[in-house]
Amino acid sequence: MENSIIIVLGNFMDKLGQLNEESCSRLDLAIDKFCKNKYSCIVTSGWDYHGEYDSAIAVAMKSYIVKNSNISHEIVFTEVNARDTVGDAIFTKKNIVKKTGLYNLLVVTSDYHVTRVNKIFSFIYGESYKIKVIGSKTPIKEEFSDQEEKSLSIFYKTFGGLKSGDDVLIYKRLCSDHPYYNGDSYPKI
Repeated sequence: MENSIIIVLGNFMDKLGQLNEESCSRLDLAIDKFCKNKYSCIVTSGWDYHGEYDSAIAVAMKSYIVKNSNISHEIVFTEVNARDTVGDAIFTKKNIVKKTGLYNLLVVTSDYHVTRVNKIFSFIYGESYKIKVIGSKTPIKEEFSDQEEKSLSIFYKTFGGLKSGDDVLIYKRLCSDHPYYNGDSYPKI
């Protein structure tokens, strides 16, 4: 897996910067995969919950990796602009992955989230990238399935008509139509 990147998506953390069990489970899976397969680097993704905390979840996740493994902090990168799964895909691609020149990605999330993450990352990254998504085990609940379907439907509505992998138009649509980034729900990017 040399010349491949692991991207770990954040879940939640409390006001003291403590990651929840689901985030830790994702990180443990990423650490295990990294150590067994020798990836080039790990990217953690997640914002600062609109200024509510002292640190972004991506930073707390990086700290967890460094404290709980022999992985050097120098090969763990943080993406702090992402406010949701769509942002995870867009900002990891734009700000980190494209700069590495690497095209093989292992995205780590939770098991109930795998299908949606795969569809979103595949659309945003485009055909040039090989993407595999795996999920840490969680107690599956019916509302997760319904929520995932609704979120994916909204994603397709928001980014409909755009070509997969078109960085410029996808980013413009994020800024204009996505409520987490256009100023409707959180400050405009």
